[in-house]
Amino acid sequence: MSVIYSKDIGAVYRKAVHPQEATAPFRPAPPLKHETILLDGSKVLLEKDLAIPMRDGIKLYADIYRPIDSIAEKTPTIVMWGPFGKHGAVPPKMFENMGVDFNKLSKYTHWELPDPLVWCADYKYSLLLVDPRGCWWSGGGEPNHILPEEGRDGYDLVEWVARQPWCTGKIGWGAVSYYAMSAYHVAELQPPHLSAIMPWEGISDPYREVNTMWMNLTADGLGLSDDHAVASLEHPLFDDWWRSRVSDWTKIEVPAYSVTGFSSLALHLRGTIEAWKQFSSPRKYLKVRVSSTLVFFNPARHVSPLMLTNHHGGREWEAYYTDENIRKQKLFWDRFLKDESNGVDSWPNVELSVRTSADEAVVRSETSFPPERAELTQFHISRERALSPDASTPGMEPHSLTFKAHDVQEQLAFDYKFSKRTEITGNSSAKLHIQVLNCPDVDLFLALQKINAKGEEVKFYHSTEKIEASATFGWFRASHRELDPERSIPGRPYHSHARRQWLRPCDIYPVEVELWPTSTVWEDGEIMRLVVKGTPFTDSENLTQARIPSHSFGQVKLWFGGEYDSGLSVPIVHDE
Repeated sequence: MSVIYSKDIGAVYRKAVHPQEATAPFRPAPPLKHETILLDGSKVLLEKDLAIPMRDGIKLYADIYRPIDSIAEKTPTIVMWGPFGKHGAVPPKMFENMGVDFNKLSKYTHWELPDPLVWCADYKYSLLLVDPRGCWWSGGGEPNHILPEEGRDGYDLVEWVARQPWCTGKIGWGAVSYYAMSAYHVAELQPPHLSAIMPWEGISDPYREVNTMWMNLTADGLGLSDDHAVASLEHPLFDDWWRSRVSDWTKIEVPAYSVTGFSSLALHLRGTIEAWKQFSSPRKYLKVRVSSTLVFFNPARHVSPLMLTNHHGGREWEAYYTDENIRKQKLFWDRFLKDESNGVDSWPNVELSVRTSADEAVVRSETSFPPERAELTQFHISRERALSPDASTPGMEPHSLTFKAHDVQEQLAFDYKFSKRTEITGNSSAKLHIQVLNCPDVDLFLALQKINAKGEEVKFYHSTEKIEASATFGWFRASHRELDPERSIPGRPYHSHARRQWLRPCDIYPVEVELWPTSTVWEDGEIMRLVVKGTPFTDSENLTQARIPSHSFGQVKLWFGGEYDSGLSVPIVHDE
């Protein structure tokens, strides 16, 4: 398939698949036909193929679900903006093995979106599903996925919706994944009628966070389609192509309810939290949900008694549709789109799930993430392949261990046994001194593991279905080791990715590796294990944009002791 290049920031496109030629498992789009129908046996109207003009004259097409009496009694509108087809291009079977209870959802429910029968008929909202520029039948030719231009289109759409006879003028934006990500560029422009956003699992810095598995769902339209796979190879550094996809989160001032989960490693976890931290809104709430289907709540941590009878789903789509999470979604939208006084103003800043296993966690309230009382604690690598809280003894000779970076079986592991129950919540990082033989670069993959009293790793849910994840992961390319000093903070190194600095085999280099956020408890006698290797632990890590293609070919020496203070920094939370 031919590749087409944009003139401005090096965007790469390919010819899109015609909307009526989408191939299985995706559904082709029916021809455009503007009509309003009553959904079977309901009190919900569906107005299909609504043409919405943009400032440059291009028309975007949308479907609006609204209560049958929405002209006489206007309703707030929630916008769902994403490239996956307002007609339901993604079939429900995509939910299989992901924990979603189909019996609770109507046949009109789209992938990653709320059920219109519930939200329109029962909750009295209108839901607007939009095909963005260049997607499906919408005009424009070239899509603007996660770009400032998409934000401008979103601004125009919000103000257009506010003028419609069925809308109160109060607009919300957000659902799951791309429908969350699209909120950032729109909200930073501050359209007057955008009243609140709900980024539920929303990547905010694609270069540092995204993987490629969903890109093939954005290929349908009348003109061109983004070719992210080719573009990521042609933009290996953090240049304008990537920078343009990161919003200025400090300009987001509307109320926000951000939700993610510790199972969203190599996807939404980091970005949801990083964006939320920088929102300027005085009314911003973060929920870091449990990575399981069973939760034990701790009333002593000021958790609402109403929550004691509810379970939270932990996997990305499962969580969105649980009764408790739908209740919280409704409370948030009711507060900021209907001005209801319903207790949301007294919500904690952070609702945090602290895990002990894949099926056990405690939920508690916090004022920040990580908690303010988290203390960054250093552990140093020793010759005994252990982690020690004591620094290297003065005069101790340097030592090294070697592994083959390309060998999936080879890894280094360093242990620390806790003598009391210990909670680690927040970002961790590792500082390693490495020497690479026979190769000018190397990819490093790190895992922080919980080892139980039987010597077995306690694993957690990863992404959508599998219990295969360690407590947290980190990955790193050594030639990208340069830090951004203004954005790096203790425990969370921030790499500039502005240039490559190749490695010479005779030299030893200090590198810092970010490990993604976690909240995990180690019991008395359990082991915290740091694992270092040159190949991914899971498939999702292998798809990370900045890691393609692999640079792990040579041998790696890890140096520690003496002048080489290799080790691990973790945020330990002490009891109040």
